[in-house]
Amino acid sequence: MPDTLIEEEEPIRPTVTDDAAAPAPAPGGDPPEARAGDGPPAAPPRPGPPRRPPIAACLLAAIALLALLGGAALAVYFFLWRYEPTARRHIPGDANIVVRLEAAELALFGPVRRHFLPLLDEAASDASRASRKARIEAATGLDFPSDLREIVIASTDAASWVALAGGRIPKGRFVAGLEKIARDEGWTGWRREGELLVVLDGARPRVVIGQADDGTLVLGTDVEIVNAALPASDEWQRLDLPEQGPVTFALTSPAWSGAAGAVSPVLPRAAALFRRIDHASGALTLGAEPALAMRLAPASGEAAAALASDAQALLGSLKLPLALVPDVAGAKTAIEGAQAAAQGDRVEIQTKWPYEGLDRACADLAQRVASAANAPPPAPPAAP
Repeated sequence: MPDTLIEEEEPIRPTVTDDAAAPAPAPGGDPPEARAGDGPPAAPPRPGPPRRPPIAACLLAAIALLALLGGAALAVYFFLWRYEPTARRHIPGDANIVVRLEAAELALFGPVRRHFLPLLDEAASDASRASRKARIEAATGLDFPSDLREIVIASTDAASWVALAGGRIPKGRFVAGLEKIARDEGWTGWRREGELLVVLDGARPRVVIGQADDGTLVLGTDVEIVNAALPASDEWQRLDLPEQGPVTFALTSPAWSGAAGAVSPVLPRAAALFRRIDHASGALTLGAEPALAMRLAPASGEAAAALASDAQALLGSLKLPLALVPDVAGAKTAIEGAQAAAQGDRVEIQTKWPYEGLDRACADLAQRVASAANAPPPAPPAAP
């Protein structure tokens, strides 16, 4: 009947189970009504732009990488390369001439690479020499020249000399190891004297070898100077020896006095100037344009300005005598271009050293080293 009240049915609400079973709409996908059976299949969602890692994560990764590289560099430095200089601590107490060589910087110098590295290649290609090097390394623990860091050459009277070698050298092994090699290979002309190994030239010592407690190798011309160099001391500070540089040196007042006595017969003017110097130190820098810088300390009562003026005058007067003598390692050119000037209470002498002269000197020294390496062993000492 039209006037009959008919209640409209409410739509059926989904149950809780239906809500849980209903799939959640995919982000950016079709609405829930587009399900299987209700129409054509829905198109797959389009891939969005790639997600970029957060800036903070990138920074953390970069910091971690830098920390890793820094730690590796420090490990290499401290455990493989770092070296605390020890050779200078064994300069004899009465030394008056000292020269220090920085092995790492010398190895980078062109003439050294050109003339000395081929000697290492030749030794490596020579089976007998390579085998001997390997046996010496096994007996002493020293891998020459990679373990070498510095060499200090010193003299007490220009007659007795000592060479001090420092680096990553095992302690307490070198003398005994070298003695074992000498005995095994039947070397002649050597003997053991306490902690020293003495190589003889006839009945006289030719080279005396020792090793200090800190590993420094000591090679001298006689037993006395080697024994004087074995204990460590701060003598190098008294000498005012520069700590940095490929080649550094120091000369004390006795050295200048000795030089004055040697040149007095032929260069009396130079001898007089040398006696007015208390001590000196300097450095030779290498590279494409080597240069020498030296600082002179005037003797007591001498003024730096007067000493500098007389030194410059002496340098000018040496041009004629130098023309009459052969050039040694470019020293003539270096002396001719030297300039002296007072700097406070010191006299500064600076000059450029010709690269060609140092190249000739390295070539000559390399040839001498090669000749010595190929020379026959010394003859046994004569019977008494």
